[in-house]
Amino acid sequence: MAGLGASGVLDEREAGAGPARSAGQRPNILMITCHDIGQHIGCYGVETVQTPNIDALAARGIRFANYFATDCVCSPSRGCILTGRYPQANGLMGLTHEPWNWRLNEGERHLAAILKDAGYVTTLVGLQHVTQGDPHKLGYEKVLSKKRVAEETVEAACAELGRARKGQRPFFMKVGFFEVHRPFKNGKDTEKGVAIPHYLQDTPEIREDLAMFQGTIRYFDNCVGRILKALEASAVAGETLAIFTADHGIPYPGAKWALFDPGMETPLVLYRPGTAMEGGKVFEQLMSNVDFLPTLLDLVGVDRPANLHGHSFRAVIEGRRRESLRREVYAQRTSHALYDNLSRCVRTERYKLIRYFEPGRTVIYPTDAVPQRVAGHVERPRRKGGRRPVVELYDLKADPRERNNLAQRLEHAGTVRELSDKLWRWMGRVGDPLLEGPLRTPYYEEAMEDYHQRFRRRQSAVQ
Repeated sequence: MAGLGASGVLDEREAGAGPARSAGQRPNILMITCHDIGQHIGCYGVETVQTPNIDALAARGIRFANYFATDCVCSPSRGCILTGRYPQANGLMGLTHEPWNWRLNEGERHLAAILKDAGYVTTLVGLQHVTQGDPHKLGYEKVLSKKRVAEETVEAACAELGRARKGQRPFFMKVGFFEVHRPFKNGKDTEKGVAIPHYLQDTPEIREDLAMFQGTIRYFDNCVGRILKALEASAVAGETLAIFTADHGIPYPGAKWALFDPGMETPLVLYRPGTAMEGGKVFEQLMSNVDFLPTLLDLVGVDRPANLHGHSFRAVIEGRRRESLRREVYAQRTSHALYDNLSRCVRTERYKLIRYFEPGRTVIYPTDAVPQRVAGHVERPRRKGGRRPVVELYDLKADPRERNNLAQRLEHAGTVRELSDKLWRWMGRVGDPLLEGPLRTPYYEEAMEDYHQRFRRRQSAVQ
């Protein structure tokens, strides 16, 4: 049952986790992540993309089918994955890079630091995207390759795996790719056709862009395959847990930047030979990426910090529990620059409730957005349909595409009240700053710092 952790915020840890094992018995961890892929992958049912290496990993290992991010943009979701704490609690509520400058709160413990303290050699290869500062301060002992150069990332990861030997300290190697983020630079892939998501119109421009997206996915999958091949050829293949996951949905309107399911759904694949994490099993239980860190620590026998927000799904993975450890997942969206979408949501197996905290207009889907006609890498849909309501409610069983908002219908008033109560309570437990007033962004904090410095100097001069 949920309780309060040492920090006074929600602690949803599963009771009865197994005792920690000694460092010498712990598996190595190879964790591969990417941007913006969502569940646009073969093993998640998209037939036109070519992801044979990710699909093979899922066929050998285990896959979570209903795994949702706590944010629909990059840094907040990654911060949640790697701290086991919601963005409002860990401070990383928006993008960490310029010009947004969100960052983890002082004292937040990253997975690398937790594993380092448990005796792991911690290595970052490639992109990390949760801090602008020195990644060593997150807990990495070694930092290899340039953050956006995929070929260098692959070569560095393969070389590091080739040096691994049995009997050494277990390693945690986080391998991060900028792909499959825009711009798409790896050619087109139309060999098996092009999958048009239901929230996009089928136009020549959209087909062209999706073909480029599929080409980048195919290239990324090849990178994953090269790393997994290096692991298989290494001396530690049998004692290494391989993980593949990502941050949020694909980079199109209706997915990324919005708290609809296509923006929140993400992949999670784990494989370790000779354990419960093999055999091609698929788990349908509702799961949040805030559950990733407690689950991983439980699986490798490392004690979980008391202030984590998620559940450990170890009992589910090992077949000791069939039902989900959670009845709902939560997510936040804190706007940046080009999107007026400040929102929070709660999703159960049946319903999704979204609350908005700033004005906006309703988008009519499927949208006719044409990414190539918009400057930079941002795809803003043509907005129509009038004022966006403050509350949206969707029946995911009857309306899986989230098109029919039921929030204003009298017969659904009880569901709106019930889910709103859950959402408000969650926001309170994680210390959501929206409950205290308008959001204080890094820009606001910097402006106010200047104001107070100048005001104090003027006051001192008068005195």
